[in-house]
Amino acid sequence: MACKLACVQMGALGTRADNVDRAVALVGETDANIIILPELFAHCRDFKVGEPIPGPTSEIFAQLAREKNSYIVMGSVLERAEDGQMYNTSVLIDTRGAIRARYRKIHLFSYRSKEKRSLTSGTDVVVASTELGAIGLSICYDLRFPELYRSLVLKGAQILVCPAAWPSSRLAHWNALSKARAIENQCYFVGCNQVGTPVPTMTLGGGSMITDPWGEIMVAAGDAEAVITATIDVAAVNKIRKECAFLDDIVPV
Repeated sequence: MACKLACVQMGALGTRADNVDRAVALVGETDANIIILPELFAHCRDFKVGEPIPGPTSEIFAQLAREKNSYIVMGSVLERAEDGQMYNTSVLIDTRGAIRARYRKIHLFSYRSKEKRSLTSGTDVVVASTELGAIGLSICYDLRFPELYRSLVLKGAQILVCPAAWPSSRLAHWNALSKARAIENQCYFVGCNQVGTPVPTMTLGGGSMITDPWGEIMVAAGDAEAVITATIDVAAVNKIRKECAFLDDIVPV
């Protein structure tokens, strides 16, 4: 089934309220069926501030999803669980405003970051079945670990989603790995990155892109705030996998 997909490329440069307001405004600009926000779009990298899920941010986007009749991937938010543990969590909200899936980031970043020291790693590989296709969830640093994406595909994923806060200094890696994840898994790959300079030592690179199952970039953003869209059809995934059945030739090693 064909559908329109949108990446909302933005920066988390203000307060939580400012960032959420800006995200809501940008989401309001698109009529896409699936809308994806970046990693930590509300909180950026303040690992001391978390909220429950469901919670104030998810409720705002649940209402928006209902109003727009769209799926919204809340790229990620800082989740404070009932036991006090903190997670970097992606939330898929469906067209009824219900939480369809929740993914807690498995690979926490340690290089020049407090993420691994401050947060708890998730353990579950998450694929959500929808009438528009099966969506596999990941977050930022996960992109460097192909085994996660193969696990998502073996669980049925046809669309791989990776919200991120990826720095401009390593944008070449972002571009290469995004295409690789699409090619090796014969999936659509959607990378939705932040932009701007949230702290003086780090500028986030943008370059959000939607890549088809052949690894061809359908649309890409530059280094400024933008909303990019593309029409996708998971029938193309099934067709390519049937014609070039690479995934059938996987040999456990």
